[in-house]
Amino acid sequence: MARRLALLVVFTALACAAPAAAATSATSGTILVKFASPTGSSAKIESLGDQVDGTTLGGVKVVDPQPGESAADAVARYEARSDVVYAEPNRVVHLLGLSDPDDPYYTDQWALPAISALAGWSLFPGTFTPPAGAPIGIVDTGVDATHPDLAGRIAASGATCLGSNCAAGTPTDPWGHGTHVSGIAGAAANNGGGVAGLAFGSPIIPVRVFQDDGSGHPIAFDSDVADGIAWAAAHGAKAINLSLGGGYSVTECNAVELAVKSYNAVVVAAAGNSGVATPSYPAACPGAVGVAATDDSDQPASFSNYGNPNVFLSAPGVFVLSTWPAAIDDECPYFPDEPSGYCHLDGTSMAAPHVTALAALIMSEHPEASVWQVKQVLAQSSDKVGSFAYGADPYGFCATCTWEPHYGYGRINVQRALSTALPTAPPPPSPVAPPAAPPPPAVLPDTKAPVVHVYAASGRHRASLRLRYRVRDDSGKTSERVFVYRKAKLLKSFTRALRTTDDAVFYWVTYRFVVRGSYRYCVRGSDAAGNHSPLACAAIHVR
Repeated sequence: MARRLALLVVFTALACAAPAAAATSATSGTILVKFASPTGSSAKIESLGDQVDGTTLGGVKVVDPQPGESAADAVARYEARSDVVYAEPNRVVHLLGLSDPDDPYYTDQWALPAISALAGWSLFPGTFTPPAGAPIGIVDTGVDATHPDLAGRIAASGATCLGSNCAAGTPTDPWGHGTHVSGIAGAAANNGGGVAGLAFGSPIIPVRVFQDDGSGHPIAFDSDVADGIAWAAAHGAKAINLSLGGGYSVTECNAVELAVKSYNAVVVAAAGNSGVATPSYPAACPGAVGVAATDDSDQPASFSNYGNPNVFLSAPGVFVLSTWPAAIDDECPYFPDEPSGYCHLDGTSMAAPHVTALAALIMSEHPEASVWQVKQVLAQSSDKVGSFAYGADPYGFCATCTWEPHYGYGRINVQRALSTALPTAPPPPSPVAPPAAPPPPAVLPDTKAPVVHVYAASGRHRASLRLRYRVRDDSGKTSERVFVYRKAKLLKSFTRALRTTDDAVFYWVTYRFVVRGSYRYCVRGSDAAGNHSPLACAAIHVR
């Protein structure tokens, strides 16, 4: 009868350098003996008062020495026999994991331990100096390429995409947002400075799509975001981050589809910061991976949007520390309490790059992976955190998964994702006969007037100022009259022809103000049925 079960390999979840060194001398108490001829070897062992605990596939006997004898003495006894090829201790083997990186602010990056980043890095890439991984596209406000944690991490294929034109070259970052997002995704790790990015082996392709709105604030247009997505995909990005959002845009969603289907790039987007279930695009675009934000207790962030089709996954997005342009340290919300060049920020903008970086790690580990396979791994490996019940999958994407409006398929787990095998790609769907055309709807008279929203504007005199408004009509088509006044005096009127309009889109006219002062402009919308909105007016300040 066996005295104990011999353990051939003992696995520890994480072992740093010191335990690994000790493992070379640690043994299980058993020894390994290779006889010249396996015939009768078990009987020989038992005749010596020892016990056979097993046999390896190579024919090596696992021997438990007689009580009171050390493994070293037993090895010497068997090595003295002429019928033994060799004998050796049956040593304990440890799974070698990475130690914490030496970045001084790593201990302030609560998000990385929360998503099991270190354990994941120990699986892949297994080193802090890996070869270049799958490139990451950051479509944002640009990047501070001189930042110590980003220098050397920026690919040469960046661009600035503004005004339906993309100019090659690394874009600067006047606002810091793109630099912060880039650091979360791919700051250098274990370089003795700053923070660690999740996908520290992936080159960053920065694409700036934001411009100054005339008052120092960043603004982007659907056309430029679409160009930025296309540029990043065409220049090799396998994971594209979009920490931005707005109303529905066919052009933007078509760009997402282009990146996914034509370039096999995973497109990740922030779910929005309004704390509502209203869809935000491009997170809600078909094929995109929308990301909600969680806090350090795995609770939904109070500001995070939720629901389908916004939320595919969730990730840390509250008080996230990352890189920041030192030149604008004073614009960090927590200045002067932050170290120069670093800043804590909140937002689904901070949650999204964690997912983008994990997608890049999966693509680096499995270069053959399709977007569908990467999304399956993300969905299957995420942790079901929170107190809400997970239920049916509204996307119909993952047959074995459950989903919850605040977390999607769950909060990402790097270790589980990098240890999950790629699923087999599904067969192409069978062709489906088109449905019968529905009967034409009854035509009712249109008596509803368009709705117009206008926005206050400010700028410098002798410069053209953009006067923005939005308009909505149940028919989907409007024409507008725009009037510019100084006090009661009409200075200029504009007429926009009847055309298809969308409430999610900003329309504008431009006017050059020669004299400083206060002005106003008013917009009236009309539809094809002759319905007219009331005048909607807003103030203009010219300095």
